[in-house]
Amino acid sequence: MTEIFAKRRKDWYKQNLKYLRYVFNDHFVLFLMILLGALVVQYVTFLQTHQAHLLEKIILVVLVTVLSQLVGRIATFVEAADKVFLLPQELALKRYLLQCLVRSLILPAVLSLLLILIVAPLLNFNVVIFIIWFILLVALKGAWFYSQIWRWQQTGILNWTAMIESEETRKTATLRLFALFTNVKGLKSHSHRRKYLDFLLPDTRRTYDYLFMRSFLRSGDFLGLTLRLLVLSILSMIFISNGIVALIIVLVFNYLLIFQLLSLRTTFDYQLLTRIYPVKKTAKTAGLRVVLFRVMLVTTLIELIMSLIFIRPIVLAVVIVLFNFILTKFYVRFRLKK
Repeated sequence: MTEIFAKRRKDWYKQNLKYLRYVFNDHFVLFLMILLGALVVQYVTFLQTHQAHLLEKIILVVLVTVLSQLVGRIATFVEAADKVFLLPQELALKRYLLQCLVRSLILPAVLSLLLILIVAPLLNFNVVIFIIWFILLVALKGAWFYSQIWRWQQTGILNWTAMIESEETRKTATLRLFALFTNVKGLKSHSHRRKYLDFLLPDTRRTYDYLFMRSFLRSGDFLGLTLRLLVLSILSMIFISNGIVALIIVLVFNYLLIFQLLSLRTTFDYQLLTRIYPVKKTAKTAGLRVVLFRVMLVTTLIELIMSLIFIRPIVLAVVIVLFNFILTKFYVRFRLKK
């Protein structure tokens, strides 16, 4: 059993490394270096001109504590078939879960340490206090993991269903992060009716216009991704005082949005009945371009309004409009032809 889970863990890390090559490509690494340099310069300048008061220190402590607990889930690498084939090994699996707890604490511990090091110049606490704070953050995360394991075996036997669902949720969350940059295999998606959005469905006879728009509105992946990236763009414009840095971040988020929405094209490929629709082959591509234009039009209008309010100089708002136009008009056409 130990060899089985060791192989699964090795395969999972190998898969993540493969996707990381696409995430941290040359262009994105260059962007991160520029962004990190700009943020460091701004932070150093802020430290030289600002000294945190008691209320600000309390807010920072609470914020770091919350952020450190949000990242990281217990990784068990349990699969659906295990509740049948590993059922006789349940006692050994309970001991294995404790090992999973220790391994899963590595990422939260590293994140907690980084957050503490970032806010340390503002808080100006004693080194001993920072060490105690770090230990408490890791212990709190460990206690949360342990409580989760305890709930899985609260009745005396392992709750295989809850354990498998937790592991699938953890893997799906990681794969969705990679899906922002590249196509990911094995990513599960779910659709919901969302009746309150039916008024956005186009009243048209163009088949793929309707199908792609319906898929966008009812798929948690596409609609949720659009809303998250739009919110991140707005927050960047609000909280980043350097207009050029905020602009770069917004443009990157818009590129990621278009890149992911292009996968709408394959949404109905598994539907064999769509192949007998009396429509031209070019109708599918044309329908997708229309849907992407609508989504980017709304996104551009919201970003334009927010940029006119928060970004200085105002001329940078024009760059957002031009960039989104180029993405929608030329980049989408290029990718669809490719």
